[in-house]
Order: sequence, then structure tokens, then C-alpha cells
Amino acid sequence: MEEQLLGNCMRLIITEGLTANRVSDYTQKTEALFASDSRFDSVVLDLSSTKNIDSVGVTFVIGLYKASEEHNKSFSVSGASVDIMSLFRLMKLDQFFDLNE
Repeated sequence: MEEQLLGNCMRLIITEGLTANRVSDYTQKTEALFASDSRFDSVVLDLSSTKNIDSVGVTFVIGLYKASEEHNKSFSVSGASVDIMSLFRLMKLDQFFDLNE
């Protein structure tokens, strides 16, 4: 996962699959980010390089949304494939955060 601070927006770019074998690393990085960096007020999860996501990955996205809310930061997902966007909409996650194509 790459982190890019653009103004007051923290862009988190998932460069591999959002699956169980990677989520632990992503979770540690995001927890450290929220604990140490207050220079941003919004979080964008960029999934443009992500081809697959499993249930653990979906749980990670929900957890990242909740962490953003707890730290008073807005949260959105961008660049997700049509299949991932459909999954998020099916799970009604678009009612909680923005899904940008």
C-alpha cells in the first residue's frame, strides 16, 4: 500500500489484491497513520490497481471507514473496478461512503 499526502487528503493506494493475506499489513499501516499523522482531513482509498477483493478485504474497507469517522476524517473509495463497485453497492456500502469511479 502506498500513501500519498495531497494537500489535506491522504490517498491510500492498494497496489495488490485486497485479500486476507495482505490485510494485516494494511491494517498496521493505517493504524500507525491515524496515530501519528493529523495533517489530513480526508482519506481516499484508491483501488484502481486492485483486481480482487475477498470478505477480509471488505472488512478492512469498513474498518478504514470507521477509523476515519472516529478521527473526524471523511472517507471515500475511488477507482474500483465495476465488479468491486457492484459488490460494494450490493452490500449497501455506498450508503456510508462515496464510491468514485
